[in-house]
Formats: sequence, C-alpha cells, structure tokens
Amino acid sequence: MSDQTQDLGSLDVGDALPTLQTGPISRHTIALYAAGSSDLNPIHTDIDFARNRAGLPDVIVHGMFVMGYLAKIGTEHAPAGAVRRIKTQFRTMTNVGDNLVCAGKVTDKQARDGATILTCALEATRQNDGVVVATGEIDIAVSAT
Repeated sequence: MSDQTQDLGSLDVGDALPTLQTGPISRHTIALYAAGSSDLNPIHTDIDFARNRAGLPDVIVHGMFVMGYLAKIGTEHAPAGAVRRIKTQFRTMTNVGDNLVCAGKVTDKQARDGATILTCALEATRQNDGVVVATGEIDIAVSAT
C-alpha cells in the first residue's frame, strides 16, 4: 500500500481529496480518446460537423472523458480495484482548450462490504471561467475492515 493510499484512509468527512488539473485539452487528445473508446460521434471529431450541423464553434470533449478525469482523483491515490462506484452528471459542454480542475470532498466514511469506504463528492470546473462542467460521487475502498 502506498503512502498516498494511507493518506486517503486517514481522511474524514469534510476533508478534500488531492485535486487534479488537466492542462488544456487538445483536439489531438479528443481524437485519441474517440479512437480508444470507439465513440466516433462527429460532434467530437469533425469541426465542420460541429459548426454546420450542431451550431458549435468547434468539436466538444466527450462527457466520459471528463468522467475519467474525475475518476482519476480516486484511482490515482488508491490501489487497483478500490473504486466501488462512480456516478457523474454533466452540466455543460467541455471545449477544446479547456483546462479543468477536478476536486473532491469526503462526504461519508463507513465500514461497508468488508472495507472502509470513503464516499466523496466530485466536481470538474473550467479554470478559465469557473464554470462547473460535471459533478459526481465516488466510493473508494481505502482499507479492509
């Protein structure tokens, strides 16, 4: 077990998880995600389609791509298989060039299913304008009981 995992186990209700900042999301990164996920919807990959058919200025980031960043808050600081549940609500589009700040806060800590489980509220915010693009919740097993 890593020191970071032990740190998660010491968190209590109200404590913050380590934040994650994405850096600007590029068209190239979006295209790689599209290919890897097999989600080739042209709203994510074709600028002409996004502009002419959807009325957008550019392609948009996949919602599940954003969810992956939120999940990474839990997976980066916990052992493999520690994430028990994740749910996400997408609030607005994430655009090319957006730099997201992903944060979490412990809302519950209890023994459940043979482990100590942290339930954490999650939020992804665009750094440039402070708009929340996604919220969610994650359950992370931090230790066996």
